[in-house]
This record gives sequence, C-alpha cells and structure tokens, in this order.
Amino acid sequence: MEYILQGVSIDYAFESVSTIVAESPGIGLYAERGLHAALKAVYATRPGARLEARVAGKIVDVVLPDEFVEVQTRNIGSISEKILHLACVKPVRIVHPIVVETIIERIDPGDGSLASTRKAKTRRDFYSLFDELVRAPLVVASPNVRFDVVLVRVRELRVRDGSGSWRKRGDRVLSRDLAGIMATTSLDTQADWLALIPAALEAPYESSALGAALGIAAPRARKVLYTFAKAGLLREAGKSGNRKLYMKTDRA
Repeated sequence: MEYILQGVSIDYAFESVSTIVAESPGIGLYAERGLHAALKAVYATRPGARLEARVAGKIVDVVLPDEFVEVQTRNIGSISEKILHLACVKPVRIVHPIVVETIIERIDPGDGSLASTRKAKTRRDFYSLFDELVRAPLVVASPNVRFDVVLVRVRELRVRDGSGSWRKRGDRVLSRDLAGIMATTSLDTQADWLALIPAALEAPYESSALGAALGIAAPRARKVLYTFAKAGLLREAGKSGNRKLYMKTDRA
C-alpha cells in the first residue's frame, strides 16, 4: 500500500475524489477538514474507491476493491472492536499518521496578513505508534488487519488574539492541515511487526537493550515489548532485576 502515498500530491488527491459522493447521509469529504480528510482523500485515489460506505453495519472511511481503509489520528483503541468486526469481511488497513514536523503560520488578527512562519520539530517518531497500541494490542498482527504508519508534516494556522491556551502564548489554532507525507511504513504481517526488533539484538529481550538498539527511551521500548506480548508475538521469559524479559512465541 505504500505506493499509494508516493508522488500523490494532496491537491491532486482532493481533486480526484471531488466527484465521489459519500454514501452515508450527512458525511462527506468536504464536510471534514484537516489531517484525517487529507489522508482519506489520498487513499481514495485508487480506482473503484467508495467513501463513507456502510459495510456490515459499520461506516468505513474508504472501501477499496481489495481492502477497507480506516484513518485514525488518535485513540486507536476506540475502534478496535470495529476493526476486528470488519476484518471478518475483508482485510482492513488502519492508517495512523504521526506528526513529526509542524509549520506554524501566524496571521495578524488585525488585517489577516501572514505575520510569521516557523518550523517546529516534535518529539514524536515512528515508535510513538506504541503510545497508542499499548491500549489496542489486539489489532496488532491480527489476521486481516494491516497498518500504514505515516510520518507527516502539518501546517498549523494560528492567530494571536489572546483566546488560545497559555501554552501557545494566547494563539488560537484556526486549522491544522496536511502539508506533506515524509515516510510511510506498512506493517501487513507478523513478520513485518517482528522485524521492528533488530535482528542483531539477542533474545531474551528487555526494554533497556531494545531502547538502546532502536534509539528510543526505555519506557517506550517497554511499550513495544508489552504490546507484542499482548498480541501473542512475544511471551514473558522471566526477569533481569526488575525488568521483564521476553522471547518470541512459537506462533511467531
């Protein structure tokens, strides 16, 4: 599925789906704004795409000839039941964007002109995915459930009118839109998920060593191991001090 995102401009995606009518009343691409709508448009550029179609009693973001696509920007756990239900009908691809860079454009509250532009790096990366999956392990490597993890750049339009939060120095966020897709990783099989553990890392695995190998903090590495264990890819294999050890299961 990664090829869908390469070389497809966001403007082209919206133009391509402009004639597709959402099948569920009250829901439409142009009724939505922001990151979710843009990614849905990108995936709907494939021939035969249907938007917001009802399938098996559920509304699906994009129905493709060979799979369903659900874009979920946060709270993956809230759609776990829906995903597993749909996976009994056809493969389901969960598209989860992770914002790794933000372009902040601030407009003048007086005349609406652009006052400043700056880039802001976030502290998020690919493995931020597991901040979500630790609460939704059943969809990991589940039969007929696939993932696209999309690292994105967003453009955030703000106005400093004093009505925003103190964290944003009084700026009010007017919109937050997709500015670019920086990388996409597809995780379609158990092997894809387990390949996230470096081959050079010897089992049994523990969070400190895994974190060092991946370049992430031990608490996040612990979430990776916990999620894999709950998904049935790993099993507990004792402890090293206070740290749990994990091995691959027979099914993995």
